[in-house]
Amino acid sequence: MEEISEGKPSITGLGCNSQQDEIFGLRPPYKAFKCPMSREIMQDPVFIESGYTFERGALINWFAVCTRRGRKHVCPITLKEISSTSLIPNIALRSAIEEWKETNDAMQLDRAVTCLKSDSADYDVLWSMEFIGQFCKKNNTNKTLLRKKGVVSMIAGMLRSRNERVCLRALEILKILVEENDENKGVLAEGDLVLAPIKFLTQGSFQEKELALCLLHELSKAMVLSERIGRVDSVMIILAGIASDSENNLAADRAEEILENLGKCESNIMQLAEVGRMQPLFDMLLHGKPEKQSQMASHLKYLVLSNNIKLLMADKVGPTLVQMLSEGDSVAQESSLSALCQISSNEESAAILIEARILSPLLNHLFAVGPNHLASHRMKMKELAATCLSNLVSSGIDFTTVPIDDTYNTLVSENTVEDLLHLVSNTGPAIQFKLLQALTGLTRFESTVKPIITAIKISGALTALVQLIETPRMEIRVASLKLLQNISPYMDQELADILCQSSGQLDSLVQEISDSTGFLTEENVARIRLLCGLSQSNSNIITQLAELGAFEIFVSHVALIRQGEISCSQYAAPALEGLVKILSRITFVLQENPKNIQLAISLNLACLFTDLLGINGNDGVLIDSATALGNLSTESKNLSKPPQQPTPRLVRIRFSRRQPNVVTKVCQVHRGLCSAKDTFCLIECKAVEKLVSCLNHNNRNVTEAALGALCTLLEDGVDSNEGVWKLFEEGGVDIIFDVLIQDENKALQRKAVWAVERILRIEDMAKQAAVGYSSVGIALGQAFQLGDSDTREVARKALEHIKRQPSFSDIYTR
Repeated sequence: MEEISEGKPSITGLGCNSQQDEIFGLRPPYKAFKCPMSREIMQDPVFIESGYTFERGALINWFAVCTRRGRKHVCPITLKEISSTSLIPNIALRSAIEEWKETNDAMQLDRAVTCLKSDSADYDVLWSMEFIGQFCKKNNTNKTLLRKKGVVSMIAGMLRSRNERVCLRALEILKILVEENDENKGVLAEGDLVLAPIKFLTQGSFQEKELALCLLHELSKAMVLSERIGRVDSVMIILAGIASDSENNLAADRAEEILENLGKCESNIMQLAEVGRMQPLFDMLLHGKPEKQSQMASHLKYLVLSNNIKLLMADKVGPTLVQMLSEGDSVAQESSLSALCQISSNEESAAILIEARILSPLLNHLFAVGPNHLASHRMKMKELAATCLSNLVSSGIDFTTVPIDDTYNTLVSENTVEDLLHLVSNTGPAIQFKLLQALTGLTRFESTVKPIITAIKISGALTALVQLIETPRMEIRVASLKLLQNISPYMDQELADILCQSSGQLDSLVQEISDSTGFLTEENVARIRLLCGLSQSNSNIITQLAELGAFEIFVSHVALIRQGEISCSQYAAPALEGLVKILSRITFVLQENPKNIQLAISLNLACLFTDLLGINGNDGVLIDSATALGNLSTESKNLSKPPQQPTPRLVRIRFSRRQPNVVTKVCQVHRGLCSAKDTFCLIECKAVEKLVSCLNHNNRNVTEAALGALCTLLEDGVDSNEGVWKLFEEGGVDIIFDVLIQDENKALQRKAVWAVERILRIEDMAKQAAVGYSSVGIALGQAFQLGDSDTREVARKALEHIKRQPSFSDIYTR
């Protein structure tokens, strides 16, 4: 055959020339290899009766054109008519072409491999990868040949190139090499080859990222690659981030598919769970073998779960975990209980677990007894059960309606609470702490605190609980203090008796608070709140605290907190509120012991509480301060003494410089000598203005407390008219009218009606209300109709003052 030089160039002449072809032994195609019609190398050569050979497809098209144009079939070369259109395969030529292709392919493959091995120019590398891509597409067996020549590793090495075109082409060719070829995928599982495409997910260009995702998607279909990819640091986080990208849906979908493939590998389940991909873990827990279920459940304790994930887990696998806790072997029980501890720390998920009847197996493990050789495992289970119980109680569910067994016992049944109290006194610190937390949670609600109070009284556990406030473990001291605080309103006398005994618990409480100068802790705040929880009328506690010098310490701490000299602002506000509440307790027992009045005088409480009215943002301090001022002011009329008239006597005349007369101001409200410190006079301590300001507070409890204190200036035993005028001077009368008109709070309205009636006793005030405040009459009328008996009577009198009383004589007569 005649050899020709013309023809279509080889696979892009990138980096190729005739000299290089000769070096690599490449043979150019013969002229006979090319179809005379298409000028392309023939794939399926056939000849016709004229003797000429053509590409089958080209000849078929030629005959079709002849038929369409109504012409006779002729040879494309001779244009002579032929009698038959039969196409006879040219087997010899076809074999020759295939032999030529195989020879040249082998030559070009060697050339491509050589370029990849050597430090070739980028255009040679690009040509090599282009050839390899086309070589792969010819048949799958070529991929095996390429793997044996090490091409897969070489192409992966090209991903380290600084040329973006080289990296892009390498990603494309790698995907072709590994498609439907697990052996080639296995090559990338060796060493760090799989790291290269992963880096493009965060460092590559947009195109590199897209191609890297396509490659990883193909690799993730193989189990060996799926496991290897999962071991790469942060890959799950990266893929999860791409999957959640709403701006690139294609990349997001591809990343999602990769994560799904990775989830089929068991070793990847926990890494996926760490990034919130929980479905593989759910599937294993629901359908896996018992040992796999235990393994998955035990891993959960190492995860940091969001509340949404906890809720999802409770819904999907909560019942399964509860069943494992109830029916599984010791390993399954421990692993499931660890998982349940995690899930139960969310309120909504806790409710689902309770509905799944977790309480029964939980309490069984908590109260379990057994052989000594299992003591370690049993104590571990008890600790986990106590932790889970504490979490469940924190959810705020009403446990009075939740049965724990078929006998309809509940968590707050007498026998259950007694068992919990017994365990508190006879267990280790870790379990003790969690049980105290659980009991504290149950005593936060009125529906569950009463059964617990009953159980404490019957079991006599109060003394043991009080003793815990001196235990060496700080967390147990805090937990016991919080529990005692919750039960103190219901067992104030019993608790006070124990604290005031010679064992020194009360002295210890005060000493610990005293030592907190300069720094506040959660424990100190808990001690302060415990003292707050005792009844406000328990004079015995007040006496004991006074003898210990506690109130001087508390006043000093209030000053330090207000001056910012006690650090840790996290606890400053609750500590201040607690200290003020304790100090206000003195004002509730002034009549029970004259020493309490002297104590209030020595502490200058009237000025202290007046000063505290200027605090913003702490309603508790404002309420307690205003209430305390009201209690103190009630005593002012008894403490204020009229000035004594000097007794006439003979005076020896002496020549001396005349001394000026000392003029003492008499309080018009209390009709005597008053002072802020000694008689608690609201006027002298400048409290009236601040109390009037509190009447406009958003918190109506603050308003009620302030109004109650101001009413002491209008009560019997003082000059209420002068009190009214003092309120008028400070702008309080109009505000009290507004409170009566606008407020619907029953307790506050009752006080407002009482105050308004006292104000309207002054004729000028009654006229002002009748003319300028027509709504006052309407509000009084409503109070008369809707109030209780005392309020209705006071409202009737007030209506008389403004001449608005309707005719109710028949009603009064009856």
